[in-house]
Amino acid sequence: MLGRGDETDLFESLLWHAVEGRGGGVMLQGEPGIGKTALLSYAEERAVGFQVLRAVGVAPESHLAYATLHQLLLPALGRVDGLPGPQARALNILFGRADGAPPDPFLVALSTLSLLSVLAVEQPVLCVVDDAHWADQPTLKTLAFVARRLDNEPVALALAARADEGHGADLPDLRRVPLMGLDREAAKALLAERLGGRRLTDSEQNRLLATTGGNPLALIELAGREMPPEGTQEPLAMTDELQRSFLARVRSRHAGSLPLLQLIAANGSGSVDIIEMAATSLRIDTGPLHHAELDELLTYDGTRLVFRHPLIRSAIFHSATADRRTAIHRALASAFDGPADQHRRAWHLGQAAAGPDEQVAEQLEYSAEQAALRGGPAAAMAALSRAAELTAEGPHRGRRLWTAAHAAAHGGFTAKAVELLDRAEHEPHLDEEDRIPLVVMRAILAVFAGSAEDAMDLIKPWIPRALRLDRRRFTPTIVMYGDLGTRANRPQAWSDLAGWLADVALAPDDPGDAVLLLLRDACRARIGRDPQSAVRAGAALESLTDPITMTLAGALARGLGDHELSRRLYRNAGRLARSSGSLGALAWNLEYQAADEIGRGRIGLAEAYAEEGCQFAAEVGQLSTACRNRGLLALCAAVRGRPDAGELAAEVLAEASSRRLADAMSYARRALGLIELGAGRYREAVRHFEAVGGWDTNPPASLVMGIVPDLVEALARAGEHDRATEATTRYVQWTKYTASPELAALAARCRALTCADGDVDAHYAETLRLHAGSDSPLEYARTELLLGEWLRRDRRRSEARQHLRSAAETFRRIGALAWADRALGELRATGESAGAPEAGVLSTLTPQELRITLAVGEGLTNREIAAQLFLSPRTVDYHLRKVFQKAGVTSRAELMRLVLAERSA
Repeated sequence: MLGRGDETDLFESLLWHAVEGRGGGVMLQGEPGIGKTALLSYAEERAVGFQVLRAVGVAPESHLAYATLHQLLLPALGRVDGLPGPQARALNILFGRADGAPPDPFLVALSTLSLLSVLAVEQPVLCVVDDAHWADQPTLKTLAFVARRLDNEPVALALAARADEGHGADLPDLRRVPLMGLDREAAKALLAERLGGRRLTDSEQNRLLATTGGNPLALIELAGREMPPEGTQEPLAMTDELQRSFLARVRSRHAGSLPLLQLIAANGSGSVDIIEMAATSLRIDTGPLHHAELDELLTYDGTRLVFRHPLIRSAIFHSATADRRTAIHRALASAFDGPADQHRRAWHLGQAAAGPDEQVAEQLEYSAEQAALRGGPAAAMAALSRAAELTAEGPHRGRRLWTAAHAAAHGGFTAKAVELLDRAEHEPHLDEEDRIPLVVMRAILAVFAGSAEDAMDLIKPWIPRALRLDRRRFTPTIVMYGDLGTRANRPQAWSDLAGWLADVALAPDDPGDAVLLLLRDACRARIGRDPQSAVRAGAALESLTDPITMTLAGALARGLGDHELSRRLYRNAGRLARSSGSLGALAWNLEYQAADEIGRGRIGLAEAYAEEGCQFAAEVGQLSTACRNRGLLALCAAVRGRPDAGELAAEVLAEASSRRLADAMSYARRALGLIELGAGRYREAVRHFEAVGGWDTNPPASLVMGIVPDLVEALARAGEHDRATEATTRYVQWTKYTASPELAALAARCRALTCADGDVDAHYAETLRLHAGSDSPLEYARTELLLGEWLRRDRRRSEARQHLRSAAETFRRIGALAWADRALGELRATGESAGAPEAGVLSTLTPQELRITLAVGEGLTNREIAAQLFLSPRTVDYHLRKVFQKAGVTSRAELMRLVLAERSA
């Protein structure tokens, strides 16, 4: 630990905080030999009273899904059956202890978090992963998930990785600690300690420090060797120098065992039995393994042979010629002949193949299928990529490339997915039906990381063909086109779809056709025609099993005014995504749920959904989805009147503009407009609302129409009566073919703001009547505020007070304090005293606390809440204690009654 005082202090702090129940993690990064492994060993030695779980990443297993996680959790697998049923099944299936459907990666991650939390009940836990750059990607994503949720867990993570080899091991929620070379004094102390009585001259020390850059292992290995003569050219890069040094030592001491060492280096599994079998076929003597001759190079823990330093293994493996490595891979493939070893057999066969080989490609493809079932998209991608390389030119290779791209996209490897799609599209002889999935995959990647406009341009030419070839297979893509039209502010999509679907015979009892029927009705409504069937396929729709399709169907139902069906589909899709651990689908779904809750005025719940959606979208690489959820958070902040609302909206607007996300831009611009509207700066509010764009399109754009009630209020207040009337007329026409009382109420309110004085009372009465049949307390309160203001100006103060009191109370309850303050100001203007507004109990909770509170209100236990929200039970308990303090309750029953009272108010 010479020269590592800062690093050892960091580990002491990490362990101490874990003991106190405030876990965290560290990622050591640096070149080979810099001291990463020594520091991890120090952490293990200092972890007195901890349960230490340890794993080491190895290159041959870097594409085997969850191989490193299996190493890490192996000592704890006996505790798996104590987890909640779905989590226990996930780990048991993953590690071959049970049969069943493959678990979703995020269910695996949640199960890992829960298992560590269970272990930590008895004693703190330290998880150590060395050579994390060779850990498989599913393991790294699992550890990233765990790292984000350790704030209230007595669990510490300590990882070490090289920054320039293997997989990217950048876990942003772990503190990154780059290790540099030792300073001069520490290096001299190390040399003095290791060289004993032998002394180096100052010149030799200086040259050695310059050559090694203070790398401790390089100092030790090269100090005993003859130094090159003065004046020679600059030495090779340090890594090459170290490899030469290692190999020179091996050849000087174990030259006869080099073939055996090359075999062990290529193996990766560390199994002595496999090495014995492969060595027999290669006629390699394994005697040195049984006579402790290689103990200075290898360690054996009873199950695996492991090189003492990865650089030794690297140097030995690369010392073999290409032909020799091919022979070794073939021998290892033959040795891996058991049913559980087919993935390793396929990998070694793939490495041994020198040209097209359909038989090996088929084995790799099967291996990829098994990897996908185990939740290992990185392993599936690697196997399928190699399978494609070994496949002759033609449609078969194109299909394998597409499947590899699908695995890459599923795993979040967007750049690799694009590269594979490029290769697939250049394959000759692909027919029309083979090309549609390629286009769809590109569109999905555009939605995740690009813009809705790009996705629409990709999909549009292929939808008529998809309807002709296999409409049920491509239903999600067809429906997505309409949804993208809304997101991109391109209403022409509805006209396109109406034409394409007009003559398609659809069966209402078929779930897929039921969605297309709903889409056809929505198209007709959006282009100003009466829907033919309204929403009559509810039973078939609710039998859908894909959360993405369910969410899109919910959006269509909402557009047609069936909010009850829409919310059921949203909720069921969210529950399905949660239960399967499908965070990508859940992130997508939560945006729709958040937008719906904003419309209902349940701002706290909308914030909870949007914040969760933003977090999950970032975790699965859906940057555009994350931006949209942040836009909804900005809108919530504006409704609440938070001081940072403007800054948050401006940040979203900047990012959304760069990504060309029209929907996220509309959320941000509406937030900015509401801020100005609440402050009485009406012309500024108009400017923000009108900046959404698309006001003159035919048919009207849904994003634009959604803002019209706000615009009409701002125009009316700004004295722009003619423009307000024109906007009202267009909005009334747009809502004509929907059955939504909420939209009808807003249309009536627009009429009240723009009609002659003699008709105002009648239009407001109609607005309130329609509001009573909807579930939108925020808009109801805004209408009562406007009516109260009108009545006060008309000198009907007593009537005004009734509506202003009601509006202020509703605003207070839902946490819209800026609006509540405006209502109370109007109330004071009527001559009634009114104090400052105070928020309702639920609106004071953080989004995480609110999610947990609402789950308690549904009667869920802490373990069930943890499974649903991807937390540990300990974290749920921590937040629940804070909720009890804020709410002034002492039991779950009291909290459930409070939730029920606030929801029914």
